[in-house]
Amino acid sequence: MANLLIGSSNVYRHYKVADFPNIRQYKMLKCTHVEAYVAYLAGLVPDNKTVLISVFENFIVDAVGDETGSPEVHIDQCIKDFLQVTLDAALRFPNTRFGMVLPLRRPALLWYNERIDKIKLFIGDGIKAMISERSVNNVSIISCISDVSQQFETDMIHLTAASGAIFLEVILEAAEKFFDAPLVDLTGSDPNPNSSISSLEARLDKLERSFRGQLDKAISDNLMFARTREEMDSVANKAKEDRIVINGLTSPTPLPADPRQRIETLKDIINGIFGKLIPGFEGKVVYLIQGKQQHLPQPMIEVKLDKPEHAFALRKAFAEKRKKKELSPELDSLFLANCVNLATRVRVDILKAIAKKLTNDSDLAYVAGFTSRPTMHLRKAGAPSANTRPLKSFTFIDSVSRFGRMLSIEDLETAYGRAGRSFNGQLQQNFVVLNEIDQDSLQSVGGSRPGTRPTPSNNPTARGRPGGSGSFRGKGTKRAGDDFESSKSKK
Repeated sequence: MANLLIGSSNVYRHYKVADFPNIRQYKMLKCTHVEAYVAYLAGLVPDNKTVLISVFENFIVDAVGDETGSPEVHIDQCIKDFLQVTLDAALRFPNTRFGMVLPLRRPALLWYNERIDKIKLFIGDGIKAMISERSVNNVSIISCISDVSQQFETDMIHLTAASGAIFLEVILEAAEKFFDAPLVDLTGSDPNPNSSISSLEARLDKLERSFRGQLDKAISDNLMFARTREEMDSVANKAKEDRIVINGLTSPTPLPADPRQRIETLKDIINGIFGKLIPGFEGKVVYLIQGKQQHLPQPMIEVKLDKPEHAFALRKAFAEKRKKKELSPELDSLFLANCVNLATRVRVDILKAIAKKLTNDSDLAYVAGFTSRPTMHLRKAGAPSANTRPLKSFTFIDSVSRFGRMLSIEDLETAYGRAGRSFNGQLQQNFVVLNEIDQDSLQSVGGSRPGTRPTPSNNPTARGRPGGSGSFRGKGTKRAGDDFESSKSKK
C-alpha cells in the first residue's frame, strides 16, 4: 500500500519522512506542471489508498503565462480542468482518499497575490460542488497555513525552511484526520434489497425529488460562478476608475482625417468641456481612445485622466449640472459615464428591471449603476431629504437570489439586447437569470410576423432558477460603449 504525496517545490524541498514519525509515510512525487499531475493520477492503482495533493500554484502561473493584465479567463479554465481531472480519479478509485491542499501565496507575482483569496474560494466551492453533485465522499479540502505563517525566501516564491516545516506539519496533520475518518455513504442507497420501490407512484416521486435536487444544484452552481465573476469584474472595473467614457461629443467643425491631428483636436475639445464642467480644472488627459465607429458624427471616446479623483469629480459635476438642467446648449447631447466592462452593464440592466418590479407606492428601488460594482438600494417612497438613507442595499447576486423569480420576458429584454452573443455558453454562469435557450428562441424574432412575441421557454433548467426567461431584440442592439468594448477585446 502506497500513500502518495504529490507536491511542488514548496513540498518536496522540505518533506523528509524522518521528520514526521507519528504520521503515515508518503511516497514523494515531484510535480510542477499539469501534464505530470495528469500522468500521476492516470497511473493510480487500487493500492494507493491516500493521495495528498499540493500543486496548484504552479498550474495557475503556467496557465496565465504573460497575459497578466486580465488573467481571469485562464484562471477560471485552469481551475475547472484541475477539478475535472481530480474528479475523474476519485470516481475511478472510490476507495482511495484525495486530500486537496488550497494554494499558497506567491508575493513575487502581484496579479496572483491580488487574486489568491478568490482563487481559493473558487477551488473550495468547486470541491464542495463535486462532493454534493457527484456524491463523491473520498475528496476533502485541506487548508494551508495562514498568511502570517507564510514566510518566503528572497525570490518571494519558495517558503523558508522554517515556514516550509510548519506548512508540512499543518497539512499532514489535517490530512491524517480526513484519511482516518470513516467513509460516509452519500448515495443514500438502502442496504436491504427487500425494501426496493415497488409502486409506480413512489418511483415517480423519487425521480421528481431527484430532478428537483439537480435543479437546485444547478442554481447553486450558477450563483457561485456568477458571484466569482462579479468579484473579478469589480476588481477590473476598479482599475479603470481614472477613466471616463464620453458619448454624444460634437464639434462645430469636421475632425481632421489624420489620426494624430484628430486625437489632438479631440483633446482640445475635451479639455474645453472639462473646463466648463469644473472651472479651473487641474486634471490632465493622459490619453484617449476612440470607439470603433469613428465615422459617426458623435463618436464614443474613452479618456484616461492622471488621477481617479479627477475622473470622479468630473462625473459628479456633470451629473449635478445635468440634474439641475444647467448644461449649456453645446453640452446638452453629452453624456459622461464611468468605464466598466460589458458584463457589468448587463448586470445594471438586470438590476434596473428588478428595481422596477419592487417600486410601489410605499417603496422605491433604484440602482447605483455608475460604480465599479453596481448595487440596488431600497428606501421608503416620497421626496428624499438630506437624511434619507436606503433601508436596504443588495449586490447583484443578492438581488437575483431574492427577486429573480419576479422577472418576465419583457423585463429582461434590454439585458438580452445588450449581452447579444458576447456570452455564448456562459449566460447563466454570469447572470443567473439569463439563459441560452431563451436567447436562441428569441434570436428568430427578426423573422417573426409583426406584432408577435416569443413565448417563454419550457426549459426546466431555465424556468426553475431565480427569474424567468428573457428576451432581446434580434441579434443584440449596439449601445453606447459597446463598440469600444469589442474593439479593445480584439486588441
